Amino acid sequence: MGDDLVLLDLPADDYLCLPQCGPLEVVGRDVLGTVEQILRLAAEELVRPTRCANDRLAPPALPTLRLDPAPVVRPTLGDIAIFVGMWLDASRRRPTLQRLQQRYGGRVGRRDDFAAIAARVEVFRQLLPMAPRTGACLFQAELLLRFLNAGGLDADWVFGVRTFPFLAHCWLQIDRRCVSEAPETLTVYRPILAI
Repeated sequence: MGDDLVLLDLPADDYLCLPQCGPLEVVGRDVLGTVEQILRLAAEELVRPTRCANDRLAPPALPTLRLDPAPVVRPTLGDIAIFVGMWLDASRRRPTLQRLQQRYGGRVGRRDDFAAIAARVEVFRQLLPMAPRTGACLFQAELLLRFLNAGGLDADWVFGVRTFPFLAHCWLQIDRRCVSEAPETLTVYRPILAI
């Protein structure tokens, strides 16, 4: 991000913001920059040579569109049971981002039925205030993703950051359409990971 470098260590479940590193470029798993910049990162043990496949997908662009409003829809008893089960499961554990990526990396679901997605999101929004604890964006995004998946639907789970002050946030989106919130709230973030 400009001259600042933000690293996300998935196994350690930690972000690191390094100001004034110079203009580095991250392409997949490759970090491109001057020899001095790379040596500085290597000396801090932040990068190391690897021989793994460069299979990391580039994160999507920030969303600019909203879901269309859903028609009036009420939660069914099945929706309530699914929500309670997911909430209980998610509130008992604190997985790392790497575990979340492994858990949700291979899902399939419809991504083109925006009316069904909007209706499912509306039901989720009605159920969320009934939970004893709703947590931060990570917890809510996981719950919403699981709730969509339970209905045969899917979206990308996107993680973004900003610097000074450093903030991290996550949300759900499909292409340029934001699923979990208004896209205007995301303009300060830069996507760095999508699951």
